[in-house]
Amino acid sequence: MADRSPDEILASAIESSRNIKFGRGVVSKTSYVAALVVAVWLMIAWRWTDNIAADTGLMVAGLVVTGFAVWYIKASQSFAEHNPSLALLEGAELLEWQRQEMVAKGLPPMPNAPLIEDRGGPAREKEVP
Repeated sequence: MADRSPDEILASAIESSRNIKFGRGVVSKTSYVAALVVAVWLMIAWRWTDNIAADTGLMVAGLVVTGFAVWYIKASQSFAEHNPSLALLEGAELLEWQRQEMVAKGLPPMPNAPLIEDRGGPAREKEVP
């Protein structure tokens, strides 16, 4: 890798970055949870009556949903802080990002398929001499 100039490494990294599409991310996914909480509280306000037992049940349900949402959002944010690339990208996009990082560091690109050692296995045991 010492024979490659920094310009070649940068050009290679830029070329591979054209295939990266950023995922929806943690912020977008947690916004769905926040919208759900707002929808639940709007339904509670719409269903509010003079019946104390029914209203208490609605409030408990709303508080449970809100508590779960707060827990989920905090857990997602904690995950995103510890794993920023996983929180931003998914699946093949993450693999392409990692491939680009390797190229930028001057390392050879990852193979498209994992290298699997041939250990013989059942097919070779059945061979007749």
